[in-house]
Amino acid sequence: MISNNIKINFKYLIESALARLRMRSATQPRVQISDVASNQTSVLQPSTPPTAIPLMTIVKRLPSLFPRSVSESYADYRIFQTNQEQIQTDLLNTLPMFRNETSTGNDSRSAKLYRIPVDTSGNYINELCIEPQDKNVERNNLKHLIFIHGYGAGLGFFIKNLEHLPLLNNEWCIHAIDLPGFGYSSRPKFPFKYGVTNSLEVNDWFHSRINNWFRKRSLLENPQNNIVLAHSLGAYIMALYANKYPDHFKKLIMCSPAGVCHSNNVHKTKIGKNLQNKANLTPPWWYSKLWNMNFSPFSLVRNSGPLGSLITSGWSYRRFKQLSQSDKGDQEQFELLHRYAYGIFNRAGSGEYLLPFVLGCGGIPREPLEETVFKDVSDSINFKANCDWVWMYGENDWMNKDGAESITDEINKKLGNKKSRVVVVPKSGHHLYFDNYQFFNKEIIKEMKDI
Repeated sequence: MISNNIKINFKYLIESALARLRMRSATQPRVQISDVASNQTSVLQPSTPPTAIPLMTIVKRLPSLFPRSVSESYADYRIFQTNQEQIQTDLLNTLPMFRNETSTGNDSRSAKLYRIPVDTSGNYINELCIEPQDKNVERNNLKHLIFIHGYGAGLGFFIKNLEHLPLLNNEWCIHAIDLPGFGYSSRPKFPFKYGVTNSLEVNDWFHSRINNWFRKRSLLENPQNNIVLAHSLGAYIMALYANKYPDHFKKLIMCSPAGVCHSNNVHKTKIGKNLQNKANLTPPWWYSKLWNMNFSPFSLVRNSGPLGSLITSGWSYRRFKQLSQSDKGDQEQFELLHRYAYGIFNRAGSGEYLLPFVLGCGGIPREPLEETVFKDVSDSINFKANCDWVWMYGENDWMNKDGAESITDEINKKLGNKKSRVVVVPKSGHHLYFDNYQFFNKEIIKEMKDI
């Protein structure tokens, strides 16, 4: 008989397939322990640490943990098996400016999907490009805002930003890309193994392909007109990129970035004594082993067949919940965002295997940016990045903003030709760009007007 005392780390097993998308214990809002322990699931909860929940508690709460019905999950599975690409297209069709063969709209913006080749093996980066519809606009003079997602995510998660951000008098072009091996970009076999390959080689694999994308999209002709907005693991990748390619963009907006500093991201004072008494905040030894072996939790979704969408709903229904409680258009986006999340979780594993090279089990950075890129910002040999820095965190964010504040103080004190600032987005967590997209978008518009 299974004892009630046996603990299974719910966050590290089932929901890790969903929640590691938020960068493990160093990240965004996840299925809350209060959702498991009470019936008041409609209350928005602040982020909590990954915790070990008694097995029998999980069993009793299974119906509420995975709200997608079996029949709906089967329907999503059939759609995925028939046409994976349609899942992305259906979501993007909720954007008024998106164009394809079956939809039209009335908008001064025009949006189109591209597959940009990035190597000699036929691999490509999936991109959504939003530009002025007016053909008289001089394309060479456009400014460019580039969205880059985090771990396990895709460009579709920026749907509310892409929907509402203006092109400011037709002076801007907005790009949202899927990182190599993520989202709807091609998914080649990941050629590296943790413990065998040097992390520099892994970083180069990503950076060379991102660099090729910049070049093929002619974004290096006027790099002073470029802003990169990157989230979580994507922000970590782009901070290293900025130090390798110093002049590719004017400004880097680091949204709840992963891997900034060694300081503890989990503060017990934030989670309450009741949770502290019940929760096991230490990852189990076997999970650390799986982490270092490049085990991907998304394989739980991939190996669940027709039930993969049901498992995904344990994360997606809570993550995108605010849309389900809004108007009809947002409710449609909620449904399509869930299916989109399932679609990208269920695609072949590739870029996600980067994670153990960047973070140790529990979200502790292997090589913190604070100790590498920003070790001495006055040392031009080590610190080469020639851009302004904006650090954005959610009010209830997992990520510790102390490192960003320290880096900002150093940059502003020692470098007169560069700027850095920290912004806290109220009523939001790690997915600040979605949780409070109204406030977030206003801050991005400020940054756009500053170029």
